Order: sequence, then C-alpha cells, then structure tokens
Amino acid sequence: MCGKTAVYDLPWRIVFEYASALTPPAAFPPDEASRVNVSPSRLRRKSEPDSMVWETLPVIVRDGNIDTPQSAIWPFIPVYSEGRLPMNKAGKLISTANARLREEGEPFAPTFMGSWRAGLRVVVAVSWFYEFDSRVRPQIPYAVFPTDAPCWLMAGLARRTRMPDGSKQWTVAVITVNPNEVLRSVGHHRSPALLRDGDEAHSWLHGEPDEARALLRPHENEVMGVEAMPMNIKIPGNQEIDLPEVLRRRSAAGARP
Repeated sequence: MCGKTAVYDLPWRIVFEYASALTPPAAFPPDEASRVNVSPSRLRRKSEPDSMVWETLPVIVRDGNIDTPQSAIWPFIPVYSEGRLPMNKAGKLISTANARLREEGEPFAPTFMGSWRAGLRVVVAVSWFYEFDSRVRPQIPYAVFPTDAPCWLMAGLARRTRMPDGSKQWTVAVITVNPNEVLRSVGHHRSPALLRDGDEAHSWLHGEPDEARALLRPHENEVMGVEAMPMNIKIPGNQEIDLPEVLRRRSAAGARP
C-alpha cells in the first residue's frame, strides 16, 4: 500500500519539467507546502470532530487540453461520505487512501469504480513514499525514492467532494499494484502504481481506458532506491525527522531550482 509520503521542496515547475509531455497552464498555482511526513487525513481525537486534520497531496488533473496542478485531499472521499472520512455501519473508519488494482472482474472496488468509469484519473506527484517491513516487530520504516528522477509520478483516482464549508475540493486515492523485487526485499506486499516518465503520465491522463490500465504494473527495480528511516516517522504529522543524507542530498540536487 501507500500510506505515507513526502512532498519535500517540490515546486510545480520541477514536476512539469520532468513530466515534459504534459501541457502546463499559463501560470502555476502556489507550490504544495513542503512536508517530509504526509499521512492520510485523520482525527487527532476520535471523539472530537473538530480535531480533523485534512492532509493534501499535489495532483495533476486533465482539464481539456491543459494538465492542471491541483491540491487534493487525501484520502478519497466517496459519494456516500461527502465532507467526512468514510465509516462503516459500526462507526469504524474505512481506508480509502489506496485503490487496489484487482486481477479479476472490475479493476477496482465499487467505491472507486465511478471515478474510473468517468475517467477521473490523476497524476500524484511526491518526492518519495514510505513503506514498513512487516516481517519484523517493531516494523522498520523505509523511504522509497527514484534514483533517476526528481519525484515519483503515481497513478491516482479522484473525485470532487463537497466539504463541510460548502466548497468543492478534489480528493484522491493512490492506486496500488503488486510490488517489485526491491519492495519485496524490505518486506512489503503492495506498491503504488508508478508512472515511468512524462509520456506515461500523459497516457494515464489522456489515454483510452485500456491504454491507461496497461500502465498499472510493478515498477523497474533498477531505478528504485530504499533507505531506512528514524522510527519517529511513524507519528502522523511529525515533521521533526532527521532525514538520511541520501534524501537531503537528493532533494537538494533533484528538486530545488
């Protein structure tokens, strides 16, 4: 799965320079706030609805012939749960941060099929993501980063949701697929669907459904790096993280002007 990411010093200009097959708007909106620890939106205190923390990810949305940068709430908020995180009948939160690709039948769970059929495919841009080694206790966190690009371009599904204040905002789920050998080596069983370059990002946004579906497969092993992280990355929202040198160096070289 993909349950934690980083958006670290990642200007829209850099994203579109990398994804050069996309058509940017005449002017970019403000860049997404820089954060090394982004978890899906959550309640700080489950008994207090006012303690809601809405988290966002930078996404690119097809708008006619223009590929438009947006800020999308993470996770995906389905139709039946307008303006709030989805819950089951017992009042337990349902995870919609990820849309798992199915091997048989419909490609996604019913929650996401409306967006798939409507072509509401988006590109999610992040600096790196985190996975946790499920083979050990406590689980060891790892940062997973591209060695040949300034950021990851992830395939996502989105919808516009009416929020409690009456505004309509994009919400997003990251699509997940089977892992490659690198992710298996750190004890993980799922992977974000990673688009390999700007051409694939364009095909994901603008291609026919069959063309887009073919892009959802494990990523190449050779261009994926992993680095163990401090355990305090597990604390949702904690930004006081001592980044490993490889990430500090990579951010300075790959994502800054």
